[in-house]
Amino acid sequence: MSKVHQVLLKKYEGNRVIRGLIQLIPFGIGSSIDVILTITLDKINTERATVFFDELAAGNVIVDEELLRSEDFLHCYFSTAKYALNSRRREKIKMFARLLKCSLKDSDLKDVDEYEDFLKILDELSYRELKALSLWDEFSNWTRDKEENDFQWTNKFWKEFDNRLASELSISQDEIPDFLTRISRTGCYETFKGGYFDSEGGIGKLTPTYHRLKNFIIDNECEG
Repeated sequence: MSKVHQVLLKKYEGNRVIRGLIQLIPFGIGSSIDVILTITLDKINTERATVFFDELAAGNVIVDEELLRSEDFLHCYFSTAKYALNSRRREKIKMFARLLKCSLKDSDLKDVDEYEDFLKILDELSYRELKALSLWDEFSNWTRDKEENDFQWTNKFWKEFDNRLASELSISQDEIPDFLTRISRTGCYETFKGGYFDSEGGIGKLTPTYHRLKNFIIDNECEG
């Protein structure tokens, strides 16, 4: 049993289900590696796994023993844990745990295949890209006139959004259009196309895919 397993199993000794899930993950890194590197990697793995399992055990969604008999749950669990433990950002590790918990509720997630789609989207989005999407979402309540189309409404607050991207995420103004366009690869963001729209440099809107993902990964959204 690895040092990581020992630390985690002691921490969750009162939770049989979480302990069972911990033992399913191989935390080994090989016997020939340098001792100092082994200690460092053990520390990283322990910290990341603690964030993941703390979030998984928190809240009103119960991870019970019956789930350990479910092939679908175990498939989702192994896939999610792999992505989570490879994530550097603790905030994003928590998002992976929340996504897994939401799959246990009667939510909008239809089946395992769709769960995997959202899992891959979350993995593909960098933490800075997630912050950018969340920042755009803060403008969702901006006053909108009935006659305004999406572009006209978005253009009203775009300059402020653009400035906040630059100041809060340390993105230079000339890089923002490319940065936003790259996010569209995930289906969470859509740039306006056609005519004078193209000249605005990355201006676009959030998609239904983003709003659904948000419901699964934002704290307490799936607690019900």
